[in-house]
Amino acid sequence: MDPTENKAALIEKVDKTVAGRSHFVRWLLGVVYWLFPFVLLGIGLLIGDFIPAFRTSVFGKSPIDESVWLPLVVLIILAVTWLLFDLFWVFSRETTSRSLQTNSAVTNFMAIIFSVAFGYLINSQGGIPWWFIVPFAAAVVDVFTTGWAAINNATQKPFMTERGRE
Repeated sequence: MDPTENKAALIEKVDKTVAGRSHFVRWLLGVVYWLFPFVLLGIGLLIGDFIPAFRTSVFGKSPIDESVWLPLVVLIILAVTWLLFDLFWVFSRETTSRSLQTNSAVTNFMAIIFSVAFGYLINSQGGIPWWFIVPFAAAVVDVFTTGWAAINNATQKPFMTERGRE
């Protein structure tokens, strides 16, 4: 089976799932989708309540506490999954140019917020905690990948949509 057929089938399945929801639920999914680095930040803070080593500085003592690695891997898996779904959405031919522009603006704004917070944490007494690294990296990677993919999608977009012409 062709990998593009798998991708098209997955996108169609997600479209059908979301299309059956109310307008408010679709709006809420869109907001959570855009603000996912903040969701990762909240998950990291919550993990820090249970694993105190996750609140320590990245530049702390040399042997890193072993309890940091599992939550860090979980956050990385969540971030990579979110970034992949973001790329699928941006590469979709059915995504409108206005949606690509809005997504680019939101991701740029989030990356600016995370970068300012990163600069503040560098200068703070505690340093950069472990819970902040993955959401910051996800927001920055999202800016570059979304911008690159949106430019490619917008230039290759057909003048008229092909949906409904079968």
